[in-house]
Amino acid sequence: MNGTAKRGSISFFGLVAMGVGCMLGTSWLLLTGTWLETARGPLNLAVAFLLCMAVEFPFAFAYMEAIPMLPLPGGETVYATAAFGCRGGFLVGWAGVMMNTIVFCWVDLAAVALLDELFPILGQAGLLYTAGGYAVTLPNVLIQFLLAGIILYIQYRGANVCAALAKIATVVLLFMCLIGLIAAFAHFDPEIYASDGGLDFDFTGSMSLLSLLVFSVAGWETVAKAAADAEGKAARKAGLALIVCLVLVTGLLCLVSTAVAGNMPWREAVETTAPFADILVDITGMPVVRVLLLLTAFVGAVGVMNSTLYSAAQMIYGLAGSDLVSRWFCRLHPKYGTPTRCIWASVALVLFAPFLGKLFFLPLINTASLATIIMWVTTLFAVLRLRRTHPELRRPVSMPGGRVTAVLGIIASLFLTLNLILPFSPGGMGALDYLLAGVLAVVGLLLYHGRDRTITDDDRSRRMFGDLL
Repeated sequence: MNGTAKRGSISFFGLVAMGVGCMLGTSWLLLTGTWLETARGPLNLAVAFLLCMAVEFPFAFAYMEAIPMLPLPGGETVYATAAFGCRGGFLVGWAGVMMNTIVFCWVDLAAVALLDELFPILGQAGLLYTAGGYAVTLPNVLIQFLLAGIILYIQYRGANVCAALAKIATVVLLFMCLIGLIAAFAHFDPEIYASDGGLDFDFTGSMSLLSLLVFSVAGWETVAKAAADAEGKAARKAGLALIVCLVLVTGLLCLVSTAVAGNMPWREAVETTAPFADILVDITGMPVVRVLLLLTAFVGAVGVMNSTLYSAAQMIYGLAGSDLVSRWFCRLHPKYGTPTRCIWASVALVLFAPFLGKLFFLPLINTASLATIIMWVTTLFAVLRLRRTHPELRRPVSMPGGRVTAVLGIIASLFLTLNLILPFSPGGMGALDYLLAGVLAVVGLLLYHGRDRTITDDDRSRRMFGDLL
């Protein structure tokens, strides 16, 4: 690709930190009650987490083969273009932009919700209007713009700065979670865990939660984009970093929820905003623990915003470099070598978030889930197709499990797709969800229409892949 962005020095730990930073965020603190309520008990919740990992492993294994096979900026865009041509590449690339910018918006809202818990006046003073019964206040809007501005500055400085922030956020999060889990499991009471039917198994509850978990533990695919800014041993082990992120975060989220259910009746936890913080306050007798955990979750939210905006900009840069959108986006910063116009475009897509309020919490989740599924499913099928069409491609890592993984991946693809689009399914999208997805799809089509259409698909392929294909 002509004019590639300046490569950073992201280490293996930096790759893991980018992935974990994109995955963990605030869900471990704010969504435990929602998960328990959706699953209808802690046993159902544990089953849902196991199913979630089983569903996502085939896709993660596909990424393990794809990343070193086509180690180019753009991640899923590259894999889809190689397998399905330019239209397929754009579809997946824009889905990646949508997913990452939506997650940015959701986490931006969640970060402000954390600050509202710490400083209630922020959610009460300077009321601008209400959206769906939720207040939108001037202090919250200003804070969200400030956060976006800080992340924008970090993105300008380059991949190594982004990775450094991700490392800090990841270390803080994991340390606080580990300390909290040790204390919570030291006081774990099986009778509390079993109360209110906690051990009653209901498969429909597990399946309902599984729909939410697909979004909650998404983000490990960020490693695919960051791998283009890694070198040496880190680049070769990018697939392993991705698996580490998936296992570590999924296990951690399950442990946090289980710890809560063993210290507080799960129906009581459903009624609280941050039950993990509440049980640790009860255990230690120190209200300051709640403040520390809320601040830790806020640090995690900043880490997610950093990782997702980085990924969105990388996806746009990959689209521009292959002429799937205008090459106007290919301009690099003269000092830092970062794709500044792609960064600005990513920021422009998230500027509406401060004005939505909590009304769009669920639509953002569902739309991001749709975009995520498109990326995962297309990457899986791209790997399978490239085995037939380009067997000569270098494959340092093959998808573990071979045909078994491929079959399981196809089954998982059907399950995730139908679960999201069928109106009677537990995770079915609603009218507001489709509206949001439709608006973003129109924006993408306009950008695709603005590409240089005098360039042939063969020229685009040569610019993206060089001698690889």
